[in-house]
Amino acid sequence: MSKPTICVIVPVYKAMATLDRCVESILAQEVSGGLTCILVDDGSPDDSGKLCDAWAARDARVTVIHQEDKGVSGARNAGIDAADSAYIVFLDSDDALRPGALQAAVDAQNAAPSNFVVWHYTTNEHDPAAVTSDAAPRPQDALARLWLDCLLAMPWNKLYRTELAQQLKFDEQYTLGEDLQFVLDYIALLGTRTPTFGYTVLSAPLTFYDCSRGGTLSTRYHADYCKVWPEHFSKLNKACYAAHCPQDDMRPLHRAELTVYAEGVADILRRDPAKRKAVRRDKAYAALRSPWLHALLERMRIEGAYSAYYLPCRWRSIRLVWTLAEAKRTDSPLYGKLDWAGYYLLRGKLRRD
Repeated sequence: MSKPTICVIVPVYKAMATLDRCVESILAQEVSGGLTCILVDDGSPDDSGKLCDAWAARDARVTVIHQEDKGVSGARNAGIDAADSAYIVFLDSDDALRPGALQAAVDAQNAAPSNFVVWHYTTNEHDPAAVTSDAAPRPQDALARLWLDCLLAMPWNKLYRTELAQQLKFDEQYTLGEDLQFVLDYIALLGTRTPTFGYTVLSAPLTFYDCSRGGTLSTRYHADYCKVWPEHFSKLNKACYAAHCPQDDMRPLHRAELTVYAEGVADILRRDPAKRKAVRRDKAYAALRSPWLHALLERMRIEGAYSAYYLPCRWRSIRLVWTLAEAKRTDSPLYGKLDWAGYYLLRGKLRRD
């Protein structure tokens, strides 16, 4: 018996409220060659595991793995190991696939067999946009642009070849940004197998992303934030330079990296559990002395890439970084004023584009 075309891997943890919607969206898909679904109950303390078993009892295409809590990376790794399909798609238990999504992805893959298929997503559960296999090819040097277009960092908007994905692991030591590491590892492995590969980006949003859960900085504090993101960004930059990404993409990429880092510094001041302000300030100041940050600022100077955070970070001004980040977070007009003030102080030596 031939392998099914796609296996959808879903990590499950405290997912009682959304799991039915997620699984229903998977099983409603019609895919040439068939599909399977692996639900990985990652030691969920509620009845999510029982709900997974109920789905397996109801539909033979569903397999359940029960394991102790290993985190989302450990859950995905268990699913990868168990997959027996041509391709893998990841989906989070609070998200859903739009009708026709998987066949559209397969059609795009069949149209360009050597490419890595990537798609857009929507935050509107009732998005009226049609699901089609219409796609635009992008070359390897579009890697930085994929990041800037919010298409790179997540694992659940891509079609992976199972035999390649099974040679990789999500790094379980990370609890932040680990998805980007896996995607970059997959791209590097794909490049060794198919040096001429490109990207196929579907224009239709195929996945519903439930953004009600909020972003990283808005959910919980990560004490190692300013250590972890430089590691991820170093790997991303290395991959982008290897792909010969154009300078017009690298400048905004570096601006984005500086913003992520600076807002992490501000988050130390906002939410670090240290009771004394002096301790939080010392931690934030240590982050501003980071050699990685210094190298990034120097690179931006050479590239002529301006950011509102450039001078505050160059001056190692905790107060200015905090003020900018708070103004941006609260949509205060002060952010724009400080942004333009920094630009004029530099007398146009760095570019805003």
